[in-house]
Amino acid sequence: MSCVGDHHTMLASDDDVLPPPGDIHVLLLTFDSVSLSWGSPQGLTGPQTFRVTWGCDGETRSTRVKGGHHLEISSLQPGKKYQFNVATEGEDGSQSRCVSASLSTVVPPRDLKIDHLEETSFTLHWSNAEGVENVPQHFFISNCIPGTDPLTAITDDCHKTFSNLQPGTEYTVSVSTVLSNGEQSEPVSTTICTILPAPEQLTVDSVDTTSAAVSWSQPPGLDQTQHHYQIIYFCPGTQPHYTTTYSPSITLYDLQRGSQYSVTVCTVLENGKQSKPVSTTLTTVHFQWWERASGVAAVCVLLAVIIGLWVSYATAERDQLQNSLNTRTTERDQLKTRLRSYEKPCLKEWWKFGTSCYYVSSTRDSAGDGQRQCRAMGAELVVINSREEQIFINGFKKNVWIGVYKKDGIWEWLVNTAFKPTYWMEGEPSSLNDEVACIEISQTASDPLKSWKGVKCTSNYWVCEKPFTP
Repeated sequence: MSCVGDHHTMLASDDDVLPPPGDIHVLLLTFDSVSLSWGSPQGLTGPQTFRVTWGCDGETRSTRVKGGHHLEISSLQPGKKYQFNVATEGEDGSQSRCVSASLSTVVPPRDLKIDHLEETSFTLHWSNAEGVENVPQHFFISNCIPGTDPLTAITDDCHKTFSNLQPGTEYTVSVSTVLSNGEQSEPVSTTICTILPAPEQLTVDSVDTTSAAVSWSQPPGLDQTQHHYQIIYFCPGTQPHYTTTYSPSITLYDLQRGSQYSVTVCTVLENGKQSKPVSTTLTTVHFQWWERASGVAAVCVLLAVIIGLWVSYATAERDQLQNSLNTRTTERDQLKTRLRSYEKPCLKEWWKFGTSCYYVSSTRDSAGDGQRQCRAMGAELVVINSREEQIFINGFKKNVWIGVYKKDGIWEWLVNTAFKPTYWMEGEPSSLNDEVACIEISQTASDPLKSWKGVKCTSNYWVCEKPFTP
C-alpha cells in the first residue's frame, strides 16, 4: 500500500525534507472502527497537515487531517487485518516518510466471570464481542500461577472449567478471540484464587485442670502443599492466645481451672493466606479429688458446712446465681462478637493474622519509602511482638523490611515499642559502618526464628501492619 495514497512523493534536498510524525497509538478499537493518534513531527511548528492511508485485501483509502493529531475511522470490516500509514504533508503536496501500524479488527471477549469456585477447580465464563456473532471464531485460553509456565487450551464455547488445581493458590487466566484466518485479539485477563480448605472434624480429645488436647483432620488436597495450622484460644473477656503447629493435633497448656475456652483452628499456607476458621468450646476441670490432701475427710467437712449454711444463705445464693447467669450471658455475647471478628477478612490484598492486617509489597523500595507508603495506607512497617507473628511474616518468602532501624548504634522500633523479643540470625546483629541501618527478614536463614539481618536501608520488599477493624 502506498504511503501517499492518491498523491505523489516529491523529491527534496536534505534541508527541505519534512520530519515524519511521531509513533501511532490506538485510542479505541471496535469490530468496525478505530480511533488513532500520532505524535507531532519533531522540530515542526505552526499548523500541520497529515496524510492518513489505510487498507486491507488490496483496497486502500486515504484522507487528509489538518490541524490535529488524531482520526476516527469507521466502516471497517470485522475480523480483518489493516495497515495504517501517517505522513506529514507540505503545502505543495510533498510528504515525509510514513510511520505505520498494523492492527486487526478482532475484538477480545468481555465480561469474564467466575462460577463454581472450589478448592481445586473453577469455571470461567465470558461473552462474545458485540457485532461479531456471525464471524467464525474460537478462543485461546492461558492459565498459570504467576512465575510459572502457562497451561493453554482452545475452545469454541464461551466457558471453560479448570480442574486439578492447587488449593489456596492464585491463578491468572487470559482469554483471546482467534479467527479462522489466525488473527488473534489482545487478551483479557483476570485473577482467581482457589479456596483454601479449612480443617475438618475439630474434636476435644481430653481436658484436665490446666490443659486440653484437641485434634482435627487434615484438609483435603493439601498433601503436596506446604502448610501449617494457627490455633487461637481464649476465655471470654480475656486476650486471645496464639500458637501454630504443623501437626493436626495440639495440647494447650497453662489454662485456667474451671474455665470455658473458645478454640479456633485455621489452615495457613507458607505465603500467609488463611482458610476460614473452625471453632469449638471446652471447659477445664475445676479440681480433681486426688489433688486434696485429706480426700474423703475433706469431702465430709465440705458437705457439713454446705448443709449448715444452706438455710441462712439460700437467698444470697439465689442472687449470686442470677448475677452469674447475667455475667455468662454477657460473656457469651462478647464471645460471639469476638468470633465474628475472626471470620471477617481484611481488605483485598491484606492478610489477617491475630488482631492485625498485613500488606506485603510487590515492588522493592528503601525502608524509608516503604514506611511512607505504609503510612499512606494508614499503617506502619510491621512490628513483631511474638514468635507466632515472626513465623507468619517469614512465611511471605520474601526478604522484607520490618519497622526497626539503628541510629547512633541503638536498634529501635519506629513506633516506640519495647525492642523485644528479637530473632537474629547467627552472627547478627553485625557491626555496620553506616550510622543508620535497617533489619530485613532474610530468606537465606534456615530457621524462621533466626532470620533477622542488619543491612543498609537501600532496596527490599516491605510489610505494613495495621489493627484489624471488624
